[in-house]
Amino acid sequence: MNMLRLAAVRAASLTPLVAMQVRAASKKVKKASPAKRAAKKVSAKKKASAKKPKTKAAKTTAARASLATRSAKAAQRKAKMAKKAAAKKMKIAARAAARKAKAAKAAATKQALKAKKKAAAEKKKAAATKRAELKVAKRAKARANKAAALAKKKATAQKKRAAKLQKSAAAKKRSAASKAKKAAARKAKAARRKARVLRKKESLQAKRNQRAAKRKVISDKKKAIKATGAVNPYSLFVAKTCTGVKGSGKVFMKTVAAKWKNLPESQKAAYVAEAKKNLVARNKVKASYKRAPSKYALFTKKHFPAAYSNAMRQTSNRKEAFKLATKEVAAKYRKM
Repeated sequence: MNMLRLAAVRAASLTPLVAMQVRAASKKVKKASPAKRAAKKVSAKKKASAKKPKTKAAKTTAARASLATRSAKAAQRKAKMAKKAAAKKMKIAARAAARKAKAAKAAATKQALKAKKKAAAEKKKAAATKRAELKVAKRAKARANKAAALAKKKATAQKKRAAKLQKSAAAKKRSAASKAKKAAARKAKAARRKARVLRKKESLQAKRNQRAAKRKVISDKKKAIKATGAVNPYSLFVAKTCTGVKGSGKVFMKTVAAKWKNLPESQKAAYVAEAKKNLVARNKVKASYKRAPSKYALFTKKHFPAAYSNAMRQTSNRKEAFKLATKEVAAKYRKM
């Protein structure tokens, strides 16, 4: 059944080729037939002679034309027969070619089936050989794995024994080191405690000394300022001339005020000059005790007035202006 289907497919594929060859042959016959051309000429002459009156010469021409027509028809029949014969030959050739192709395909299919069977047999044989080899290799691998497992077990046991001994030795060593470390830690802790107590004592003593030194500086400053004398003429007058006045404070002050009021300007001038002299001396003393200004203080002194005036343009509140100016000056100082 399969062979018949293959033959039908082959014949169907060859039929268009045969049809093309037949069409080509018919075209050649049509192009090569002179009978048709002669018939065309005769029909043209007939049309021309039909218009003229038939004379003797015209009759002769008509007879000739009739003869030519018959001969053309005979040639046409001959050509048609030749065409049929050529088509028949081509059909026979196509059938022969189809049979030959069918036989070749059947032979090729048979050969391919044989080759396929042979390849399948070889593949089966190779697979069996491979399975046998794998079986042998598997057994060898199992034996090797068993031997390796025994060896590994022995090595693990030996390693465990060695590790146990090493661990016990390390534990003893660690115990001794731990004891020594704890003893050293206790000593260090005691030393740190002693040093901390000592530092605390020294810090307290330093703070006491600092406070005492600060109090001494303030006391010396006050003494030095007092030693310069009064800086007000009236205070000088009270200190120098009114020492023996008796009575209550109010009466004393009234008496002193009355004396100072009645004192002439010439006598007051001496007190004023002495007060000015004392003020200069006092300012010198204060300047000697005054600390030097920091860089930020000098920078603020230089740039604050301009920043404050700018801030006052932005707001009418003086506190807000002061804050803004301070922020601006601090930002400028950080960028330096």
